[in-house]
Amino acid sequence: MAASVFFGPGAGKEAQAARRLLARAAALGLGRNAARPVNLVYTGGPGIKALNRRFLRHDRLTDVIAFNLPPAPVPGSPWGEIYICVPVAARQARAMGHSLRTELLILTVHGALHLSGMDDATPALRRAMNVRTAALLKKLSR
Repeated sequence: MAASVFFGPGAGKEAQAARRLLARAAALGLGRNAARPVNLVYTGGPGIKALNRRFLRHDRLTDVIAFNLPPAPVPGSPWGEIYICVPVAARQARAMGHSLRTELLILTVHGALHLSGMDDATPALRRAMNVRTAALLKKLSR
């Protein structure tokens, strides 16, 4: 897997401690695309809010944003980027009653599934994506 993992301001030490596991989670979500270079970026609220505003025209925090990047002429250039907001993930983890690490893994797989072409625009698609995420996380725990 060619995942590069980055931690921006507000990412926290718990996310950094899970670096290898997060990269493995992305590889599972990418499936047959796992050999393609991907950047995983774990950041705080201001960074993801700025991305959400600039690229998606939403002036709010969000948990995860995934971007497929255009082909680049330079070998090894990233195929996609996944941005995860650690403070939002922490809030969601508390609400769901699981650890921040678990929530970061869920969001990482979710973002990787988006890069691989899955969509969650409707309730049925969201359910299918959640089922796939759960199945991949079970593989990760083996």
